[in-house]
Amino acid sequence: MSASMYNRSIRSRNVAAMLLAIMLCLAAYKGYNSWMKTKLYAEAASLQAAGSDLEAEEAYTKAQSINSINYKESETAEALSALRPVTELKRYFGALEADLAAAEGANDINLLLKSYEAFQTKVAEIASQDEAAKKRFADMASTNKIDERFTEVFTNSKQTLIQSLEADISKKTFDSDNAIIYLLQLPAAYFTDEKNKKQQLSKLLERYDQARLDVVFKNKAYEDVLKDAVRIRKFYDSNGVDAPWLLPKVEAYAQSELAKLLTKNDLPGFISKARTYQAYKELGGSSSKVLAYVQTNIRKQFDRADQLITSRKFADAIALYNVLDKYQDTQKEVSSTEQLWLETDPLQLLRKAAGNEVKFTNVISAKSTGGTKLLAAGLVDNKAIVMARLLTDQKIETAQAELDKGLTIKTIQWSEQLGDAKPDTPALLIEAASKNRKARYIAYEVKSTQMRKILDIEADKMDIDRSGTLVLDNPAGEGAGRKAYYEYRDNRYVFAKTNVDFIEIPLAELTSHKNEKVRFQVTITSVEDNKATVQLSNGYITLNGKFKFKTGPATITGTYTGLEEVRKAPSQLYEYKVTVTDIAQ
Repeated sequence: MSASMYNRSIRSRNVAAMLLAIMLCLAAYKGYNSWMKTKLYAEAASLQAAGSDLEAEEAYTKAQSINSINYKESETAEALSALRPVTELKRYFGALEADLAAAEGANDINLLLKSYEAFQTKVAEIASQDEAAKKRFADMASTNKIDERFTEVFTNSKQTLIQSLEADISKKTFDSDNAIIYLLQLPAAYFTDEKNKKQQLSKLLERYDQARLDVVFKNKAYEDVLKDAVRIRKFYDSNGVDAPWLLPKVEAYAQSELAKLLTKNDLPGFISKARTYQAYKELGGSSSKVLAYVQTNIRKQFDRADQLITSRKFADAIALYNVLDKYQDTQKEVSSTEQLWLETDPLQLLRKAAGNEVKFTNVISAKSTGGTKLLAAGLVDNKAIVMARLLTDQKIETAQAELDKGLTIKTIQWSEQLGDAKPDTPALLIEAASKNRKARYIAYEVKSTQMRKILDIEADKMDIDRSGTLVLDNPAGEGAGRKAYYEYRDNRYVFAKTNVDFIEIPLAELTSHKNEKVRFQVTITSVEDNKATVQLSNGYITLNGKFKFKTGPATITGTYTGLEEVRKAPSQLYEYKVTVTDIAQ
């Protein structure tokens, strides 16, 4: 045998030996697994029969994991399927009991509440399953005495929380907001029912609040008390507690504090505290008894101001309104009182304008004259006349004019017809004694802070016609012995004419003076060349003359020559014809 053949023979033998060894190992491993799987299955079946479900499930699972041997696979799968609902519940109840024990040991209310909520969720979940699942769950809950455990732990926790609040009441240290929150979160079932829970906690919280409010009322400032009350109210609101006892206690305190200020006649202090209370909407808003009390007393103060005004104590009334302004806007009342003061006593306006030391006589006043709220004028030692004007913005304008020496004043009056008759230029008319006539007439036109003399003439009588022209009987100077007409030109009255040859008539009498020279007032509505038209309700007047007519008010002197029908009945219109000899516009 050659060497090469020998070597091949040795290698073949070695390979065969190795293969044999591997096959023997595989056979041994398979035999072991077969034995182990058979053993685990038998053990699992025995445990299941004994009611050790968790251990049986573990043994079945191990047997199933040996997948090299096919032994009772369907029976194992069926057993695991049957055990799974039970084992899951056992694990669930085991974990639940562990949580309850932990919550009880550490007085952990959060964990207790979470466990309870999770349990209620589980109960709801089981309720939707089949009867077998419901029974299995009920049996296991009963076996584990879950209801008893929850009752025990919740009862102990409730007692601990209540004791915490009672301790605060005794020690007068109130920092148990968390305890209150937990009490409110405890299930109603552990108070018997929801109604009983509400009654028990309401009594406890009312005692708690009474105690802490007594401390706050005694030791804190007014605004700090209100802040604490608002904090408590918000706390209760966020936790769903009505707390009907809280607001009456705070209102009683606040009303007592306000009443003390009224007793001291401290109206500014009363208003300040009333406004502070009003700022906290959480303390009752518009329905608050405190605000009703405040408003009642504020109304009494307004009534008192009215009484002061009736008694002509205007300064006191204004001072009271200025205090009340801190509660509500009283500028209207102040302005009204100031105006009433001036209207009642025009000296007030003159004193404000000229000073309290100045002595006035012949004082007159006018309302809403010359574009102002009030006008007042008076004489100072018969040497000067002073005018004061109260403007709409409450500013005062003053004007003054010196009088001739020895002038004896009979009357002073405001006139809306003298001068340019503009709203911002009122006029003063003085009637004084005259040596040569029955009276001397002096007029001043007031422009801002200037008084301009526009008339100074002696006459037996003076009238003002509708156009503003002065009609003087027997004036001194031009027109003496006759009726003279003075017209306002260039900021003063000047002689115009005497013995007129026309009749002064109202427009309504025009047709009664045919072919007579008359003077009347109209409003020109349209103009064309030397012709103007005045619109009437039943037609129009045609004015003819060599004048530059303008639309607007005009005083016409001329002759009415007749009328002409321009439209027949039933809607008749007429043209009234006037030949104009003079016009003033």
